[in-house]
Amino acid sequence: MTIRTTRTGVLGAFLLTLLALFLAPPAQAGDPLTEKSAGRKYALQSKGATDKAGRSMCVSAEINDAGNQAGKLRARTPCKLDILGSWETFTLHTNDKGSHAALRSEANGLYVSAEFHDSGSHMGMLRARQSGAIGNWERFELVPRGDDGWYALKYNFTEGGKSQDYYVSAEVNSTGSDEGLLRARASAENAPGSWELFQLLQLPSSSEPPSPASTPERKINVLAWNACGNNSNCQMYDYSVDGFTDAIATRAMEAKAGVILLQEFCEKLAKPLEQKLEKKLNGGADAWDVRFAPIQYAIGKSGRWAQKSCAKNRGAYGVAIAVPAENTWYKAVELNSPEKTERRTALCAAVQSWAVMACTAHFSTGGKGYDDPERHVQQAQAAHLAEKVAEYPGYRPVFGGDLNATPTVTPEESTVPVLQPLYQKFKECDPTNTVTAGNSKLDYLFAPNTATWAPCHVGGTVGPSDHKPVWGTVTLPAR
Repeated sequence: MTIRTTRTGVLGAFLLTLLALFLAPPAQAGDPLTEKSAGRKYALQSKGATDKAGRSMCVSAEINDAGNQAGKLRARTPCKLDILGSWETFTLHTNDKGSHAALRSEANGLYVSAEFHDSGSHMGMLRARQSGAIGNWERFELVPRGDDGWYALKYNFTEGGKSQDYYVSAEVNSTGSDEGLLRARASAENAPGSWELFQLLQLPSSSEPPSPASTPERKINVLAWNACGNNSNCQMYDYSVDGFTDAIATRAMEAKAGVILLQEFCEKLAKPLEQKLEKKLNGGADAWDVRFAPIQYAIGKSGRWAQKSCAKNRGAYGVAIAVPAENTWYKAVELNSPEKTERRTALCAAVQSWAVMACTAHFSTGGKGYDDPERHVQQAQAAHLAEKVAEYPGYRPVFGGDLNATPTVTPEESTVPVLQPLYQKFKECDPTNTVTAGNSKLDYLFAPNTATWAPCHVGGTVGPSDHKPVWGTVTLPAR
């Protein structure tokens, strides 16, 4: 059959083809419980899948498909960072300290599974479809192929006493909706080819906060608390979502807090906490913004980092900050940490009308028998934090958290206190050094030296966390 087309028809067809090839899928609403994170985000680039111009393709999660096709992964979008959307955006997660990584789709908030109970050409198909904890179907090993940044994704399928390793392939020779389909199906007994090679491209994050406002002298009530959300020895570990967020809101009400700095927090509690604060504190709906940043583990020798999993299927584990809802800028500050341990983090959020940069932090554990026995890394973390919180012109830093170190020298340290870089530049809330955890002061609030803290409080008893909360009123001079 011969099909006749007008020049307009040809042009229309050409434009449609361009749209299909070069435009990313429309942004989709993700899981609201995983949308509050400042963690690293990646695109997954296929080496074997290319377009007619030879450009590498990035992997999309086809979340609009139906049934057992929903969320299937295909290498089918050109890897141009300016057109990649939520369908092409993934985060990495681990629940075995970085031995394996799980991919989570930004488009729907679900982990990617290898579907080995499908049959035929879809056996081993990768789909973004798991809402629960990371299991065997969701674990992949990043296997380097040389030192040029390309990796094979190795998956282990074990059933009925049999164990077999497979590499994930991009089905380059398939057609239609299966073109570029990702399947765990190439035997890992053979070296991976181009179809089995992928690269994780870290996507850029926001760079600079908005310009701060000029503001008169301002008093701000600030609360810092290690909420102990991932420690089975704490009461709060076993709290329901409602009970956990209620405990924090109760502390915030006591402190009349306008800024809340939290540590040992689970990602999926950020949105419920925001809603709880808006319900229990003055301000009502859309009064608060709660953000999260993950603590991470290195994935093998890949140079890539995966977010540590929280208990009870509550997403990643890390720190959180609650500030007024006007906030539109927030950024994770990754803290260099001892090798082969958790990479600790801080999180900053800008309150433009106050000219305040609020930051929460959780340092590595130091001392004999812990991650940083001589506390040299902790001191470097303090110096790094002191630099990062003050690097935004016009913003006054107000920050703190669980810094896992005392204000004075401890026996295993050198003659220099771990937190000296902070005390040199900033004013601490509690000069009496009240104990906050165990027999030590580990929790802090800092502000510029030009500010004043009055009064400053430390909770009278430990519970339901293993840390006492610290809160105070800081007066910032006019800017």
